[in-house]
Amino acid sequence: MLKNKEEKLKKFEVEYSIQKNNIIVNRSIIIESINDPNKIIRLAKLNISTMERIFIQDVKILGFKTV
Repeated sequence: MLKNKEEKLKKFEVEYSIQKNNIIVNRSIIIESINDPNKIIRLAKLNISTMERIFIQDVKILGFKTV
């Protein structure tokens, strides 16, 4: 990726699964990212672990799609 090149952000709905208090919880979150699967998953895991207050290793990404 070139530093001078601007990339357009798109909105993605990311479905995820976590385990809180021995209960599996499936939810979704909407994030803005460029159209790169690795960056989408990395950003989603970071946002979810911060929001849910769990370790990033405990977040399982089920899938994502554009909104």
